[in-house]
Amino acid sequence: MKHTLRFALSALSIGLLSACGGGSSETSSNTNTTSVSGQVADGYLQGATVCLDLNLNSVCDVNEPSAVTGENGRYTLDDVNLDDADSLPILVEVPETAIDEDTMSAVGQAYMLSAPAGIHAFVSPLTTMLQQQMQNSGEDMATAMQSIQQQLNLTVDLTQDYIAMAQTTTGDAQLEYQAAHSAAQAMVRNMQANLASLGAIAAEQKAAVMQQLVTMARQTVAASQTMLDGNYGIETPNTLEATVASVVNSTGAATQAVNVQFDLMHNGASVRCGEAINLINTDNQVDPSDSQDTTGQLVDARFFVSNLMLTKADGSATPVYLTPNANQYQNVALLDFGYNTASSGVECTTTYNMNINGMVAPGQYTGVQMTVGVPIRSADLATKLNHTDRTFDADRAAITASGMNWSWQGGRKFVKVEFMPNDPIEKPDGSTTPKWNVHIGSTGCIGDPTIAGNETTCTNANRLDLNFSEFDSQTQKVAFDVGTLFAKSDVTYEGGGAVGCMSATNDPECPAIFQQFGLSLEKGQSLTGDQAQSVFSVIAK
Repeated sequence: MKHTLRFALSALSIGLLSACGGGSSETSSNTNTTSVSGQVADGYLQGATVCLDLNLNSVCDVNEPSAVTGENGRYTLDDVNLDDADSLPILVEVPETAIDEDTMSAVGQAYMLSAPAGIHAFVSPLTTMLQQQMQNSGEDMATAMQSIQQQLNLTVDLTQDYIAMAQTTTGDAQLEYQAAHSAAQAMVRNMQANLASLGAIAAEQKAAVMQQLVTMARQTVAASQTMLDGNYGIETPNTLEATVASVVNSTGAATQAVNVQFDLMHNGASVRCGEAINLINTDNQVDPSDSQDTTGQLVDARFFVSNLMLTKADGSATPVYLTPNANQYQNVALLDFGYNTASSGVECTTTYNMNINGMVAPGQYTGVQMTVGVPIRSADLATKLNHTDRTFDADRAAITASGMNWSWQGGRKFVKVEFMPNDPIEKPDGSTTPKWNVHIGSTGCIGDPTIAGNETTCTNANRLDLNFSEFDSQTQKVAFDVGTLFAKSDVTYEGGGAVGCMSATNDPECPAIFQQFGLSLEKGQSLTGDQAQSVFSVIAK
């Protein structure tokens, strides 16, 4: 089922930007007006609507000077007020039917482009980044351009026609313009993929959505410095909703206290680290009629939750702002049901964390939604979360918790569940290992998080969206069932790769675990319908 953005958003206002030159204009017979001409590209775009944003609402309205691009992305806006021509931004609405001359095919997913005030000659994803940088930072044109050039490892003028310049230059200069074109292409693909993930959005919501998606795409492109695989930087719908909500919601309006309780369950009863449990494999491939029982102990059970929102009967969602504490940081919470601290034997911690506390705008709420995992950045995109250096910091203790970092990946283990059967686990070479691990986290990641200013991005986010239309925090809790998690896994045997499942797409133990989680092992995205997750549910307290 297609996920639909459910915030009642007002369009973002774009601050008045002043910038130097760029564009063609011709004064008409009416001395108070002029015409403005230029080109629009990712590759040159045919069939896109260009307008001058007179009311600064980031939408092309019917009363604004507008035109539809033709061959080579050319457009002309007639009867533009002289004072407006160089003082207001250009907007471009690219419909799904627009033709990209790079491929001579329809773009397939609508998106928007823009350019700072006074920049008319060439409107592209790079001028869109430039306008946003100027708007968000208050920097002048030169400073904003330098910031983006450094981040994207580009040296060319971001307002230039990189297509034409790549055709008319040679050597290093040509390579630089080709790199700029590649960055623009990658940015558009990322925006389109996230818009498709988000689902239908109303026209008045596009400004808020696109402003955030431009930033996300820029960060994704900066992490790669190359032409990106189509899966890089694709976020979950809940993560995107939380990002958009950060623009249009105020923490000052959140005055209603919220407490969402979680529990770790097995066979209908609460279970904690160190307790004996009997796992039943109901998917015996050798003899389907013979279920397999394995007795042992849980030795770790922790997972992260982010993007917590309460939903109303009409489906609209309102973000919960988490109260900062040792287990909650930047609206990410670590749920903790104990973990083993002994070098031999089992000695589990007992300082559990089973609640998320925060504040929400007052209202009558009937449901809850959240994401299992840690986003790349905070909802406002200002703070790195999933990929930061692994140095302990008291302010972010929740996301730097011992044992929840990937030692080889640089990110977080979103879910960590470890089971130690009474009998050692057999391996193909005849050796044994003591425990079976489930470590879910993002994979296919690039970018070194230990380098200041470096961005990271991943092909497989592996963040799971949960959406429960019926939930009462006073009488119900969210349950994680470990029996269901292992129901299709043989925890007496390790077939190759890391022991258990550590999220590798080629690990023979991962298909069964990802199936239970409702995650695509191939793409790292949440599945729906009969492939949806079966591990989490809402139950009575």
